[in-house]
Amino acid sequence: MSRIKTTLIVLPFVLAGCVSEPASRPEPRTPAVDLDAVLPPQSLLREDTVAALAHDRNESRLAYVGVWATHGDKCAMMDQTAFEGFAVITPDSIRQSTGTCSFEPGAPGETNVSFNATCESGRKRTNRLISVQMLNAETLALGTMPDQPAVPMVRCRLQE
Repeated sequence: MSRIKTTLIVLPFVLAGCVSEPASRPEPRTPAVDLDAVLPPQSLLREDTVAALAHDRNESRLAYVGVWATHGDKCAMMDQTAFEGFAVITPDSIRQSTGTCSFEPGAPGETNVSFNATCESGRKRTNRLISVQMLNAETLALGTMPDQPAVPMVRCRLQE
């Protein structure tokens, strides 16, 4: 066989060994800290937000007390900018984008409570029924409008 024929026959096999597999995509990097549901630093939060975070739920047995958002990413905006989809709940008040309501604290240990609340938004004062259903320790369903379904929310937390 001629040298050219031999080269043409062997060349595809040689080249096949030189071609590497396409590089696989690198795994996405995950942050060292889980940023989901994390609030801004405490020094940047409003007084009622700090009070809701500092409340001892084990002592009061009021599971609904805390800082809540419709999605964990929204927690980072708490008290920094106006947005919808949050609730700051203390034992006797709730603040949302629509205003602040006050009520008598719920029964300790209950996972499903309703409050007859007096709400203020600007100069307007109304009475409203607010319902809270604890779905688990980190999730609740908040109902503030009788003709609309309750909104699921996650508990926001300070970065550790």
